Amino acid sequence: MPIAPLGWLGSLLLFGIPSVVFTLFLFVAMPAAVARGATQFQGFHVGFMTPLALMLMAVFVAYRLEGRSWSWVGIRDRFRLGRLDRATWLWTLGLVIWLLLWMPPFPFNTWVRGLFEGVQFYDAPAGYTTFMNGLTDGKTQILGMPFSWGLLLYYLFGLFVFNILGEELWWRGVILPRQELRFGASTWLIHGALWALFHMFYHTNLGILVSYLPTTCAIAFVAQRTKNTWPGIIGHMVSNFGLPMLMISRLVAGG
Repeated sequence: MPIAPLGWLGSLLLFGIPSVVFTLFLFVAMPAAVARGATQFQGFHVGFMTPLALMLMAVFVAYRLEGRSWSWVGIRDRFRLGRLDRATWLWTLGLVIWLLLWMPPFPFNTWVRGLFEGVQFYDAPAGYTTFMNGLTDGKTQILGMPFSWGLLLYYLFGLFVFNILGEELWWRGVILPRQELRFGASTWLIHGALWALFHMFYHTNLGILVSYLPTTCAIAFVAQRTKNTWPGIIGHMVSNFGLPMLMISRLVAGG
């Protein structure tokens, strides 16, 4: 079944509306819940997991609105979840290496942020900042609770299902193939820039925004080049599992 092309207006809406929803949940709903007595664990689910769950739901709503049947073959083909051949695995490996280079201890991310951080967009709400600072110390607590392996596994499972699958199936599964029909070879650049702009709730200054572009554009490029969503899922997982893996390494090392 053919899919409809997605131009500028549709792209701005499908990136912009989720950004507004996330902003409202993070900056309004989450601090309000905590102010009313919610724990940080509960507040995390209000602010982060709820909008991510809504995004994952939107994936399958969009799928059904296209008139497609509930079948694995239909879902696999529409969201480009096909088998990874040797070439796709090589592209995925290259993507993972590139993403790792933009994470600590490599200085590239910090260097780019420093070049543009003087351009300030906004100051994060105090309630949001306080909440985020209390979520974890990177060593003894996670989600505002004492660290346990069960809690870490719960966090990783939620992160994978709602954050990684939710975003990748929405951005690279639903939107990217439709954009390719309108923008052609330059789709990855437009898509990557819009995905970086989606994270405006994190971009308090221009430096943070620009520092996202090497990773958002890289994931979009490989997804478009391979016509496969799995490289983005794998790359996204590597990027977002950094903090939990750091905690595990510290625990194993006894420090």
